[in-house]
Amino acid sequence: MDKDNGTIRKRGKSRGLSHRHTIIPDWTGANTDALVRAIERAAFTGGALRFGYSRDGGAYAIGIYGDGEPYTVYSPAGDDLVDWLTDIADLFDVIADDQASARRGKKTPPQDDVT
Repeated sequence: MDKDNGTIRKRGKSRGLSHRHTIIPDWTGANTDALVRAIERAAFTGGALRFGYSRDGGAYAIGIYGDGEPYTVYSPAGDDLVDWLTDIADLFDVIADDQASARRGKKTPPQDDVT
């Protein structure tokens, strides 16, 4: 801190820095039912999820594996995380339905009757 004519100012403020995030994401407060459902649906299809934070620390980062090329979605700390996790679980439900349809569509070659 610098003294400036008897007042104190913070160095960050004098350099134009600011605190952009007033809400800090914290996975420990996440709804466990929504987390478990998203993980379970991803695992059921052979996919996976990765949980972390954005580089700047202002958002949840959720890596999605099993929907084509892996990618990461970001949920701002102020958004409803349950909605995000529900959407991800629903995505994997669609993938599971697609996988089931593909299995039903495969025809197995006829078996010779061995008696």
